[in-house]
Amino acid sequence: MRTRHRLILAAVALAAALLAVAFVPALLGSEVRRSLAGLSSARPIWLWLAGLCFLASLAGTAGAWRSAIRLVGGRIGWLDAGARYGIGSLINSFAPARLGDGARLTLFSRALDSDERLWRAGGSFALIGVARAFALAVLIVAGSIVGALPLWPVLVLFAVTGIAAVLAATMRNRTAHTHLAHLLDAFRALGREPKRGARVALWIGVATLARVGAATAVAAALGVPSPFVAAVLVVPALDLSGTMPLTPGNVGLTSGAVAMALRAQGVDMTTALTTGIAFHAVETCAGVVFGLASALFLAPFPSAVARRRTTLALAAAASAALVAAFGATVVVDLV
Repeated sequence: MRTRHRLILAAVALAAALLAVAFVPALLGSEVRRSLAGLSSARPIWLWLAGLCFLASLAGTAGAWRSAIRLVGGRIGWLDAGARYGIGSLINSFAPARLGDGARLTLFSRALDSDERLWRAGGSFALIGVARAFALAVLIVAGSIVGALPLWPVLVLFAVTGIAAVLAATMRNRTAHTHLAHLLDAFRALGREPKRGARVALWIGVATLARVGAATAVAAALGVPSPFVAAVLVVPALDLSGTMPLTPGNVGLTSGAVAMALRAQGVDMTTALTTGIAFHAVETCAGVVFGLASALFLAPFPSAVARRRTTLALAAAASAALVAAFGATVVVDLV
């Protein structure tokens, strides 16, 4: 009971702090107030492009999950995979500690017809993590070429990739006999069918490029010099901050990581903070939209007719809202 009460008090305190930050920006200091005011100078067309890139990144990562689950014998369609991944994105938009990843693991494990499905899905999740490490290493190499990033983290990331390759080669002909051993099923399958395993890396590469595109668009929207170079610097910093998700929806951490990365490139503090706030806002909106669509797809309906009618009605309302928002933010400025 004491532990429960402490958790409740901690949650209430955190919620109060977030509300204070949301409704009383003065508490954060003059620099943040100027950064919030600077959002009005952002060019909307670039922010819309960033939103599309974020959606593409989500779709790419969902494709990686689908390929990883199919690698260990799962059967799942494109839309189903996107919806299961999107539920996790919706949860991560509001919950701390990346609880959405646990939801994804549970939902994707249901595509496996096995008593060990959670363990096997966990191995698929680990394989996706290795693919992300490889993509991040390539991105850091690109950043070091333009002089934006140090090269030493690549050694660690390539070491992770190398360990995964050794596991795939040595375990491919072995059979799992324990629960824990099924965590390596994805690596066994990778060793037997490397071409199918390469699809996971390909989808992660697509997602990473889309995320770089989103960061470039946000930087361009706020007039950051050399937007692409800034994006190459920002995305690795965000991946690092994402390993320590201490706040709901990573509030504050994402903006802070972006701001610190841009400050290292000589961008003034106000512009750096404004860019970080804009990045987090657009990314959160994309995750919520993707997640709500996923929830609608997975929601139970009494009949196929009810599902179709509800989907059409909500799709029409969402399309009208998007057209109105685009017109109000972009078309009006062009006219």
